[in-house]
Amino acid sequence: MSASNSSGTASPALAIPEGANISTHKFSDEPLLLRLDIATYAFYRELKDATDKRLMEMIAITANVNVLTRPAGKKEFKKYNRPGQEENTRSVRLKYRLREELLQKSGTFDPQWGIKWLLSFVSLLDTPVLNSAEASRLVELVDMWLKALVSADIHEIVSELPGMEDTIAIAREEMLCQRTLSEKLPGQFNSACSLLFAGELKTNFVDANMPKWVVELRAHDNPSTDYTGTRDRGSAPSLSVSEAQECVSGIVPLDAKCKSSGAVDLRIKSIGNEDGSNEDGLVQVLVCVFDRQNMVDKGEQLVLRFEPDIAMEMHVGFVLEATLHTLDNGYNYIDAVTMVWPSYTPLDYVEMF
Repeated sequence: MSASNSSGTASPALAIPEGANISTHKFSDEPLLLRLDIATYAFYRELKDATDKRLMEMIAITANVNVLTRPAGKKEFKKYNRPGQEENTRSVRLKYRLREELLQKSGTFDPQWGIKWLLSFVSLLDTPVLNSAEASRLVELVDMWLKALVSADIHEIVSELPGMEDTIAIAREEMLCQRTLSEKLPGQFNSACSLLFAGELKTNFVDANMPKWVVELRAHDNPSTDYTGTRDRGSAPSLSVSEAQECVSGIVPLDAKCKSSGAVDLRIKSIGNEDGSNEDGLVQVLVCVFDRQNMVDKGEQLVLRFEPDIAMEMHVGFVLEATLHTLDNGYNYIDAVTMVWPSYTPLDYVEMF
């Protein structure tokens, strides 16, 4: 095939000189999903540890590959690509091609997004029972799996590997901190504000000295409210009203009123006071309301306050899914924290619950 130059005359096709040291690569005509399945299944079979296998079963889903249930059966794979088994080979490829075409109707192959989604959404939300050791191991297995796909010459992965390795490096730093932070938030100071001014703890608080008949009457009048009290709310700090007042004393006036409350996403902009000091033992954290649909911050920066052991688990870029309360003196606090997202999470694709 020749091309036309500006004068309208035909230019000769580019010819490769004899003896030129140029390597060529022949791409497979197998469907991508089939190549991913074969390479992933081979890697899975090499794993000896039961926990590694369980984690890999979860990891594989991000590539729409299931190492336990595959489009083609074991008998078909035994004959696949073998001499004299052309019909069986065509049948296997057709099954994967049809599956691939079905998947493409709802999306596209984007390994960069897939790794970000896996290391935030899948492992942190769909499997909340994942412990810290398993979460750390999951990141290492993802790295090993990607290298296995590269070794299997999945060229769609080879070209994307540098970006995915960047995400893995960040996940090694953020993933465990994210999980620890999820367990510690909102912290004692924010919980005290929630109990005293407005929030889930004030709504649900039951005085331990309140007569039983009063509790039953309140439950009857407000059947949708959980009157289990703050002392039975899982990781929420156990606080009495007097303890909460002591916690905020000297920081927030006890006569302050809450002027607004709302469920928002808050992205961490900076951690710690500029002069390095802590205000009454609390660390100031600057946040912005985050518009996840457009992946941008909006509005002015807001100041939140946390205990040092909580602030040390935070990273710039983390997104806190919580209820934000603002007092009439301008102070802000949070409660009802439903999720903490790592900085790399593609939140424009994740629904807010």
